[in-house]
Amino acid sequence: MKKTMLPVLIILVLMAYTPAVNAGLAGSTVLSISLANYDPDPAIAGNPVEVRIGIENIGGTTANDLMLEILPSYPFELVPGENAVQSIGMIPGYDVNSNQNLKIVKYRMQVNKDAPAGRYELKVKYYEQGASDMTQKSLYLDVKSRQNAEVIHIDKTAIVPGKQSSLKFTINNVGNAPLRDLTFYWENADNIILPVGSDNTKYIRYIDIGNGTDLEYQVIADTNAQPGLYKLNLYLTYEDSISNQTKKINTFAGLYVGGGTDFDVAFSDNANGIMSFSVANIGSNPANSVSVVIPEQPVWSVSGTNSVIIGNLNKGDYTVASFKLQSSISNMSSQNRVPRNNSNSQGRPMQRSMNGSTNSSSDTVLVQIAYTDTMGERTVVQKEVKLSVSNTGSAVGQTTFQGRGSTAQASIFSTYMWYFIGIAVFLVGFVGYKKYTSRKLIDPDFKIKDLFKSQKK
Repeated sequence: MKKTMLPVLIILVLMAYTPAVNAGLAGSTVLSISLANYDPDPAIAGNPVEVRIGIENIGGTTANDLMLEILPSYPFELVPGENAVQSIGMIPGYDVNSNQNLKIVKYRMQVNKDAPAGRYELKVKYYEQGASDMTQKSLYLDVKSRQNAEVIHIDKTAIVPGKQSSLKFTINNVGNAPLRDLTFYWENADNIILPVGSDNTKYIRYIDIGNGTDLEYQVIADTNAQPGLYKLNLYLTYEDSISNQTKKINTFAGLYVGGGTDFDVAFSDNANGIMSFSVANIGSNPANSVSVVIPEQPVWSVSGTNSVIIGNLNKGDYTVASFKLQSSISNMSSQNRVPRNNSNSQGRPMQRSMNGSTNSSSDTVLVQIAYTDTMGERTVVQKEVKLSVSNTGSAVGQTTFQGRGSTAQASIFSTYMWYFIGIAVFLVGFVGYKKYTSRKLIDPDFKIKDLFKSQKK
């Protein structure tokens, strides 16, 4: 009750005081400039505002040819088509029985969108047309910044099915007022992409003007998801200080599920110098237009084509690619072979070659897998395939040191073949003669042909 009575008493005092003031100014012109109101109140940064300025003649003499000019400065500017100078004309002197001594002038102005919240000065001046004397007055308007937030960035565009990935959302304050008490969450209607380790909702206490904050989630896409683009619905809510209502931003973003894959390559078989490799798609995505390539490398070379096209490989599928490989180490060693009659020096360079650095990768073959991923990008994966000792020897075949040793043994056998045959014939004849003499002693009528008859029996 006391709070209501105080403004009423002030108004009554002013009403009683005004006639006394006007009585003292009866012979002069006295103008009073005031801010009647403005709409909206407070003005909103980035929006237009209509300002109403009141001009009152509290003197007793009429004001003629009165002009009013507004002097807008930051953050205000006149809207296009609005004149800064307006003609008011005549304002009669004060009359207690009339309100003709008061006029209202309207201006439409635009508030700068980047203006921070605060109280800003608006200058006006008035003068009689043609007069050099001018009077300037400062009025003050409250400006409130518009709050605005946006989800401006997602750090990933693609994730691999079945693989846990970090997904980060960045929320920026693009308005001119701080943001408080924000709530952000996202969802995928297909439930193909889901958060792990936490739910899909995060809370933000404060974001200052021009700043942003990152919200990180751990997500996994379903291992059985078909490669493609999936829609994420994004929701952000916060309190709008201008309207005192909850403001909600609904938007969406796309996230691709798919991408690249991985392969396992193993040595499979070797037959007649043809080396075979098993290639398996061990990733979570299919691979299209797969090619297996043996690249240039110091130890191994390919006789014939070095690329095999094996087509498409779905996840979990495998196939076999074969190449005719030769070891460059064995060829180098054969060029350094010394004469056969120097057996000691023949072994030494072979030993150095087997233990030297040139043979450090003789049990490893580099294999490249080129394929087109689900996003249509061509990708190359390189693998080092380890060869077992037994397989390595057979894979080298005629070109390895082991193969050369076998060739040397065959060469020695062919050189002394007739000696071996002669010795064999001698041994057979000797054994037959011993048997014949022993039977002859027992049976004087025993003949050589009887010896063969007894063997048949």
